[in-house]
Amino acid sequence: MAEVLDALAKLQKLAAADAAGEAKAHGELLKGIRTLLLAAETPLETTSRLNFQIMQNICIRIAVEKRLLHAIAARDGKPVTAAELSSETGTDELLIIRIMRVLTSIGLCEEVGHQTYAANANTHFKIQQGSIGAEKHQYDNPRRFLGLKEAANPLNGWTDNLAVLISILPWYPFPARTGGRLVDYMRGPGIHQFADNPGEVTLFEYALGTSSIFGLLQKNPEQKQSFDDYMGSRRLVNAPQWFDIYPAATKLANARKDADATLLVDIAGGPGQEVGRFKQRNPDIPGRCVLQELPLTLRRIDKMPEGVEAMEYDFFTPQPLKAARAYFLRDVLHNWSDAKSAKILSRVVEAMDPEYSTLLIDDYVLPDTDAELRAAEMDILMWLHTSGLERTVSQWTSLCQSVGLEIVNIWSADRGEESVIEAKKIQHR
Repeated sequence: MAEVLDALAKLQKLAAADAAGEAKAHGELLKGIRTLLLAAETPLETTSRLNFQIMQNICIRIAVEKRLLHAIAARDGKPVTAAELSSETGTDELLIIRIMRVLTSIGLCEEVGHQTYAANANTHFKIQQGSIGAEKHQYDNPRRFLGLKEAANPLNGWTDNLAVLISILPWYPFPARTGGRLVDYMRGPGIHQFADNPGEVTLFEYALGTSSIFGLLQKNPEQKQSFDDYMGSRRLVNAPQWFDIYPAATKLANARKDADATLLVDIAGGPGQEVGRFKQRNPDIPGRCVLQELPLTLRRIDKMPEGVEAMEYDFFTPQPLKAARAYFLRDVLHNWSDAKSAKILSRVVEAMDPEYSTLLIDDYVLPDTDAELRAAEMDILMWLHTSGLERTVSQWTSLCQSVGLEIVNIWSADRGEESVIEAKKIQHR
């Protein structure tokens, strides 16, 4: 904290010098702002910011191609809604909402209301001919600089130089690989965020030949292991656990004591770190704790957490564990469209006892306005990797209601972006 306060004190002096017109003061002020940011960030926040910067570039390039900023600037400061932008540009309204979350967070225009935007100085500067030229020059041309040709048919396997480059650079980031095909994709089949309908193609499939990242992981055991390790460790240091955010010790204390009663079902829980921590923290709550996962993931677990059972399961199939006290989904539904998420949830609802069972969804819950940049970027990443999305409060409410669930409460963490949605099966009388 002392480092932050020191940086702030220096910034006040630099801001005064810049206001007075002192030479080089403006550059020193910007440098001081960057110093303050680094002082305030944790190492995780710094590395995450760097990792996610490409999402901003992708959103800007889409906005340029679809002329979203042009349409906003044409209002000359007057507000325009996402629905109006959709009508004017022919762009899907939900895509506009997702792109604009990022663009308003980085200052390219203003969010002035629910799904409503207005131009600022940055908007007008960004649509100048030179700015558009710079954007296309920087984003569209790396392939040409490297002497790479366009693939004739990326869905039937690449035979061009780009495929060779990617094959010899296995570490090449997935967002860069998909983003590198974005312009061709927009001008070819066009953007389909979810590809739920026949004939629709995701950007991931267009660029890499499989519908989502999970298809590639199944083909590459080393990358699958890296992914599972990442998911198992992806939690802020000293951040509250999901069973602290949601008061599990008191809420689940009434679990049945029958020998075969199930306390917690962790659906698609990866290596089992979440259910394992829950069991370790709450050893006296009766009932079975079960990790459900695909066989490939279960085979890679060296040792199951103590007190946790493993069960092979595909969450699109009927849930075999009926009337559990709690069903748990962490970072699962953001990988899927509303249509596919509804199928996953329907299998849980079928198994729930409306008077006893609880569904717990540990995931991002975005506000309907003024979303944090990291959450907005994560939403774009979900589109790129899985054709999924991060949902707002209203989107979660609509999804749950569509499958017969009622949200009882949304429990939010004091630190980090994590929330736990508590839902019950609606009883039909």
